[in-house]
Amino acid sequence: MKKLIMMAALIIATGLITGCSSVPKNSNMTGNWKYTFEETGRSGVQNGTMTIAQDSYNLRGKCNDLFGEFQLTGSMDENSSKFIIDGTRNDSTRSFHLNGSLSSDNAFEGTYTTNQNTSGTMKGSKVTGN
Repeated sequence: MKKLIMMAALIIATGLITGCSSVPKNSNMTGNWKYTFEETGRSGVQNGTMTIAQDSYNLRGKCNDLFGEFQLTGSMDENSSKFIIDGTRNDSTRSFHLNGSLSSDNAFEGTYTTNQNTSGTMKGSKVTGN
């Protein structure tokens, strides 16, 4: 009987430890990304690069594109692959807000708005390997 109780306690403890992870399931944005964005009402696609570090549900990093280098902060949704990222250019004159969703481990899509009254779509892919 004592062995049975010990076994049950071990199973419960293991379930609690593995079931209470603070990392979102299937949503890890840590890494280097390439992205493209298209502004609504304008022709042409712009390119940029992004580095993101994820700690639990929080995101931070930087991106660089035609409009400069931006510091990033954001968060992952706890129950889905959706995320938000806010970027502020280093001189604080430009900023953007991105609502996105991971479409796979290595790709995202989303829409953005800026403090310059522009908006558009953004797509990204994680840079893997060399």
